[in-house]
Amino acid sequence: MTKGVLGAFLGAALGVGVMFAFYALAGFRFPLLGVGIGILTGFCAKAFFKGGDTRLGYVSAGIALAAVVATLFLMYGEFPVISIISVIVSASVAYRIAAS
Repeated sequence: MTKGVLGAFLGAALGVGVMFAFYALAGFRFPLLGVGIGILTGFCAKAFFKGGDTRLGYVSAGIALAAVVATLFLMYGEFPVISIISVIVSASVAYRIAAS
């Protein structure tokens, strides 16, 4: 499971980089890109673990949630409450991918 958690962190870092690069290059904020962080987190966790596991899904969801909140805070300087939808969807997508 250690490799799966490492993959989740790697996927989250990649997603954070993509989301922040989009913000820096395009000049506007698009919070729903947080779903991409969830997709990358879950996919990389599953790929590194070479399969799915329920516990890995929970860990991936937590990592994706923290990554999206941190990225939104980095972009806005605070956490916009309206973006809670992006955070919830990101965590659920990461769970579904990594756990399946």
